[in-house]
Amino acid sequence: MTKERIKQEKRRKRKRAISLIKDTALFVMCAVGLFLLLNDLFLHIGGVPSSQDVVRFFGSGAKPYVKLNNDEISVSFVDVGQGDCQLIRTDKYNILIDSGDIDCENDVIGFLKYSGVDYLDLVIATHPHTDHYGAMYRVLMNFDVGLFIMPELPEDLIPYGITYERLLNVINDRKIPARYASAGERFILGEGCYLDILSPQYYDYKDINDFSITAKLVHGENSFLFTGDLQEFSELDLVENGTDLDVDVLKVGHHGSAGASCEEFLNAVTPEIAVFNVSEYNLYRHPRLDVFERLKNVGCKVSYSTANNGNIVMVSDGEGLRVEVEKAESLVLTE
Repeated sequence: MTKERIKQEKRRKRKRAISLIKDTALFVMCAVGLFLLLNDLFLHIGGVPSSQDVVRFFGSGAKPYVKLNNDEISVSFVDVGQGDCQLIRTDKYNILIDSGDIDCENDVIGFLKYSGVDYLDLVIATHPHTDHYGAMYRVLMNFDVGLFIMPELPEDLIPYGITYERLLNVINDRKIPARYASAGERFILGEGCYLDILSPQYYDYKDINDFSITAKLVHGENSFLFTGDLQEFSELDLVENGTDLDVDVLKVGHHGSAGASCEEFLNAVTPEIAVFNVSEYNLYRHPRLDVFERLKNVGCKVSYSTANNGNIVMVSDGEGLRVEVEKAESLVLTE
């Protein structure tokens, strides 16, 4: 055998060895991935990392990822474009408020899974506009749910259509406990931690937005107000009825629409931090400049936007707040 033939044979052996190593590595990776998926779904072997743990280890998945310490809770404002979605996590409970539109289903489900959520104790659909509940039926298909609540609407405002029917069908098919929200009810989430349902207070409104469920979360000295698409008409009902609206963090109503966050309402809320669930480019030109001016006038010091900051996670230890964002960009005022 000539020297050239010997070299060729060595090169072929090296190629075969490299190919075998690659194939073996690919097989092992697929086997491990399949095992982790089966363990997530069926086996539940203790001590085995979840597939989401592996994804997070390699720096992928939804960001920011926050692991809670003892006695901490988190409130996440999930970036679903021109829509609403918030997630409350405690050491024992997971609460989802709204879900964004149907095209955001993967973003919402991915954020929940990568945040370590495998069960939703409470799901709130603030009102049946698709930018708030469009992806809800997909979420309910992927997670077991303890209770689902939504506002009761008069017959002429019920949005009969395929998205609404899908939501009702999955609730029925999966036998998810569901009922209408009731102003005044309280969900206890732990010592010094609770969620109060504040509205709707009346059932004769003419606009679906005015039926938005408003909820107040209290954790020690920290508090949050979630407003859906609440507008001035129903905001004034809350103020006039003497509802305790004073909080530290306000999820600004109706994406910063000029028809929401009226002066009287903000004077009762007096937030230090405002959060806008809004897309960077939207036909409504939200958030509006006059809303920022009204917030500034009541002493609001900081604002965040999912358009500029992506996913926003606020962590409360009962005394102070720390904020982590997906993108550290300042909020640009638009008008």
